[in-house]
Amino acid sequence: MTANRWLILGVLFLARTSLGYTYQSVASVSPLLVEDLGLNFAEIGALIGFFGLPGIFVALPGGLLGKRFGDVRMAVGGLALMALGGFLMAAADGYALASAGRLLTGVGSVTMTVVLVKIVGDWFEGREVVTALAILMNSWPVGIALGQVSQGALAEAWGWQTVFGVAGGLCLCGAALIAFTYRPDARTDIPADIPGDRITRGEIVLAALAGSVWSMFNGGFIVIMGFAPAMLTGRGLDVAAAGYLISTGTWVYMVSIPLGGWLSERLGRPDLVMLSCFAIGAVTVATVPFVESPVVNFVLAGIFIGIPTGNVMALTVECVRRQHRNTGNGIYYTVHYAGMFVLPALAGWTLDLTGSYAAPMLVGAVATASAIGFLLVLRSLQARYMAVLARQGAA
Repeated sequence: MTANRWLILGVLFLARTSLGYTYQSVASVSPLLVEDLGLNFAEIGALIGFFGLPGIFVALPGGLLGKRFGDVRMAVGGLALMALGGFLMAAADGYALASAGRLLTGVGSVTMTVVLVKIVGDWFEGREVVTALAILMNSWPVGIALGQVSQGALAEAWGWQTVFGVAGGLCLCGAALIAFTYRPDARTDIPADIPGDRITRGEIVLAALAGSVWSMFNGGFIVIMGFAPAMLTGRGLDVAAAGYLISTGTWVYMVSIPLGGWLSERLGRPDLVMLSCFAIGAVTVATVPFVESPVVNFVLAGIFIGIPTGNVMALTVECVRRQHRNTGNGIYYTVHYAGMFVLPALAGWTLDLTGSYAAPMLVGAVATASAIGFLLVLRSLQARYMAVLARQGAA
């Protein structure tokens, strides 16, 4: 057991790697699910989106329960639910059971993520918080990359069921790691409720806008991970080769997240970093289906969608007071997971409707570009809210 904040961050990083691995599992074996279970691409998109759908209903209660029962218990419980969902998907013989398993993994992932972001925000508030949150978020592409390089080969060798079983096992390992190595201290104790001190309407609005920025800016990456495997197999690659090719961008994404957080803190211009990367990322995603070999696009998307991740994750730390951070993170992730469900389902529907792989990529590009507008609105309202608080303090 340790009280070193960087070692704690390492423990949480390793445990959360299972999140990305589990998320990627459906996309990696999607051609086999279409063939074996008779699914269409709208249903594949919905399965991908079901990972985020429970967040619309679970994120806010999950944050409040973390305040009531403790962040560690909620994180371990969330990982256990993810494991159970993975095992259900391994046993699926049709869309219904696969959907149930995917929804259960989504419930667990939401619960775990909300409390882990809160824990890291508490440990690093005022001290490298952007870098620390970037490192935590980097566990997502690490898990995805591990899935891309292994899941296709596992599915071809032992069946797609093996992929979901391995994902469930990794979630159990993450739960055990947190349970046996992490203990909170005074910096992460749940602050006592102060009578009359509740989260303000301004904090609620700012947290929702921050969640919109996160959801939309990440949309391009979500769509690439979800539909590029099918696009590449449609061009003649096998499932494993498609996964390896896409993973080039994911490995770059994995490096750009912590490096981008570190550089951004030293540059001191977070809005410039976010706005420029949103614009470049959107163009990169939009052009994926129009080039013969999109590996350069995958790499560029990994760079420019990865760099601002720490800045986006730090928005709730800036906008919500510490004693209400569980609630603020719950609101943030409610909005974020709504986007995680809608975007893949919409992208899959456009692919079925048009028969063109350009359609889902354009959906992702428009989503990433729209993050620019959400961030500008957030900053405008944040300035007004801080001015009101300053006047109240002066009075």
